[in-house]
Amino acid sequence: MILKLKALPLVTIAAAVLVAFPAIGQGGGQTAGRQGASQQQMTQQMTQQQAAAQQQQLAQMDQTMQRLHQLEQQASKLAQNMAQRAGQARAGQNGAGDQAMRQLCDSVANLAGDMTKTMDRIHQSLRDPALVQDRDRLRDMDRLRLHVEDMAGPLEDALKTMDRMQARLHKPGSGT
Repeated sequence: MILKLKALPLVTIAAAVLVAFPAIGQGGGQTAGRQGASQQQMTQQMTQQQAAAQQQQLAQMDQTMQRLHQLEQQASKLAQNMAQRAGQARAGQNGAGDQAMRQLCDSVANLAGDMTKTMDRIHQSLRDPALVQDRDRLRDMDRLRLHVEDMAGPLEDALKTMDRMQARLHKPGSGT
């Protein structure tokens, strides 16, 4: 009986507090509601950030594709120049050099074209909704994108080197 008397006043006090301060009784619900709304806002912000990051990636990919396309055109033009010079060259020392340079330029133009196609396929894959849902595949596809973008710099350097080689091959006094 003593236990019941001690327990009864605690329940009575709790009821009195809830009656006197109804906000306390509802506070848990409001807090849960606020937490749910806050969590929803965070989710929306994360989705917006992900969309913005994806748009930035797509913009970078577009720039890289344009750069690769320009490199492909540059290599093709270099190969055409070499073919013209090889046709004009007399049967001499530079005839074989022109032919080798033309083939090298063709190979580099093909490489740039393949890289452009690869970047286009990556670009299309990153727009695939199924890929966006799979974080691991998305991360791997992004890594692949970065690797292809990183290869554009050395390809550009190779074309500059080939351009210098072509200029040396056709310097006055070099045999053509």
